[in-house]
Amino acid sequence: MIDDNPMVRSVARAIDGAISRAVQGANAASGDPDAEIARFREVREKTLAILGPLTIAQAVWSPQDGKWTIAQIADHLLLTEEMYREQFQRLIRTAEEGGGSSIEISLSEVDVGFAAIPREVVPLLEVPMRMFNLFVPHALRETMIRYPIVASLNPRQSQPREGLALGKLRQDLARSLEETEEFFARPMPRNADELTINHPILGNNTIVQSLRILIAHEQRHQEQMERIQARADFPRVSQEPMSAAQMADVFGGGGN
Repeated sequence: MIDDNPMVRSVARAIDGAISRAVQGANAASGDPDAEIARFREVREKTLAILGPLTIAQAVWSPQDGKWTIAQIADHLLLTEEMYREQFQRLIRTAEEGGGSSIEISLSEVDVGFAAIPREVVPLLEVPMRMFNLFVPHALRETMIRYPIVASLNPRQSQPREGLALGKLRQDLARSLEETEEFFARPMPRNADELTINHPILGNNTIVQSLRILIAHEQRHQEQMERIQARADFPRVSQEPMSAAQMADVFGGGGN
């Protein structure tokens, strides 16, 4: 395949780096893992601050049928971080075992989609999308994830689960942050900035670039949580607390 050609990858990376430097500054393409993980901690702490004062009724309130609650959004963030961290670990393991400098993530594994295109159609576009995304600058890709420019569908792997327990969700988000920080605290291969994760829609990204995407993704959903809280019909603390029977209906799944 064309996108397996090292020369094509090198050209794509060069274009990406040049445009990213022009858009984000001279240090954008080099990638400082310490700086990015510190920024991720700040973003996660804001997520935890949003969840902190919520009552159970507020956390599980949905603006309308089929729309995620704040608790579901938070669980989506947790599952997304776990998904990315597993990819980071797989990439490092592959490189250390001599399996190459990149891993390929297919649409069957991470089935990101678009609201306007049926999920069953997207896999048919995998090859042209993979080639096209080699030449999409990371700065543009990050911006599209940060802001809802294009209506997208989350992969099934990060679909929020049922029976979310608010206290446990907070604990899991804090614990997951620690696990990601532990990953970045370990010694990295010397060529870590050349190792890439390649996905047809999310593009070809280094570990640091993927972390930036993860940060942009969480910031986008923080704004979604804040919009829910700002609604006039959002439950207020002065409202009656949930009854034991209502809590059993919501959390009968035993938590996550």
